[in-house]
Amino acid sequence: MLPWLLVTGCSKLWFLPSQRPEATLMMQVNPSESSGVYQVSGSTNLPDDTQITVAAVRYLQVAGVSARKQTYAILDYQSAEVKDGNWQTNLNLWETAADGRYQENWQLDQAHLDIAFEPNQDVFFLATLAPIEELSQIEELLATRGLRLQRGMIRSTSAGQRYVQVSQTRTIALPTGQTTPPVPRPEDINGGWGDRFIIPQEPQNLTPFKPENARLTNAPAAPEDFLR
Repeated sequence: MLPWLLVTGCSKLWFLPSQRPEATLMMQVNPSESSGVYQVSGSTNLPDDTQITVAAVRYLQVAGVSARKQTYAILDYQSAEVKDGNWQTNLNLWETAADGRYQENWQLDQAHLDIAFEPNQDVFFLATLAPIEELSQIEELLATRGLRLQRGMIRSTSAGQRYVQVSQTRTIALPTGQTTPPVPRPEDINGGWGDRFIIPQEPQNLTPFKPENARLTNAPAAPEDFLR
């Protein structure tokens, strides 16, 4: 008897988990006709309606700090849904500065933070099965279809939570050129608070008040004046 194969009757074969075919999650990244926009798509044998979170990340080195200490900027992220074995979304890596220049989001924040960043020449595109709390449910569903997750796709957070992720790296230059400066919106000013130093004019109070000396009394308080 083979150790990895169990036979029930004569009609159905059951494989141990380690012998099931692997679930696949393929990803490809292509530039679109619009500058700074990339089409991220792929194929998979994961169930329909599976949610995939797609993100573009560029690592940054803080000037004057040890090369081992890096930070990163999430340039854009979107959700995609599996339909008939395929998924697709677009990521826009460019934003427009106040003067109309095209920039990545971390470039917009450099002046406010007073920090100089040295960007990595590569952008990492990540496709992650979301949310990570449902990974065990996905595994159970795949098991009913005779599939298992490929070990190379499974990652773990520092807290021990497991998730599925595939990645692709592309060398992408920083934005160039400019366009018409955007019109400032209230939500763009002071973190969405607007110009808080501007005190709006208060409307005139229409309720008449009696002079203070007319309201003074030493009469005992009425029962209705007490809290109930």
